[in-house]
Amino acid sequence: MMLCVRSALFSAAVLATVLLAAVPASSRPAPSPEHGPGADTARIEVRLLAQVNAVRRDAGCRGLKPRSGLHGSATAHSGAMAAQRSLTHQVAGEAELRERIAAAGYPEAALMGEVIAMGPMSARQALRRWLDSPPHRALLLDCRLRLVGLGVQSVGSQLWWTIDLVRRR
Repeated sequence: MMLCVRSALFSAAVLATVLLAAVPASSRPAPSPEHGPGADTARIEVRLLAQVNAVRRDAGCRGLKPRSGLHGSATAHSGAMAAQRSLTHQVAGEAELRERIAAAGYPEAALMGEVIAMGPMSARQALRRWLDSPPHRALLLDCRLRLVGLGVQSVGSQLWWTIDLVRRR
């Protein structure tokens, strides 16, 4: 009986391998690039947060804690910048940062900041740009800021990046 079960399992494994090999490569889903059309923005956001937190820990700060409300705010801002093709902290018709942070659930925020970027780049490249800019570096490495929302939007070959940082009272 055991021999029959093993034989059946082996046959099934061989059949699955043959069927997979018979599927043309063009019909298999391609891996999502980190930037450009079809970018996996959720994966990019996770990678970016890990990299930001590693840099913060190296600087003696605690890691940032992601918050869904801030993620929504950052993602909406990245989408607004992409829609208007404008790299700015406040696109036309959009609320100011303080109002966006309050609407995200942090009306009592004592300290807040935002870093933005645009371009076909990896999370590491975006972080490097911010760290090479003294004001952005200071904001990302401000140990008083503890909560974060990251939002990346992919439009064509461009990625639009927003990180919103908050400290409660």
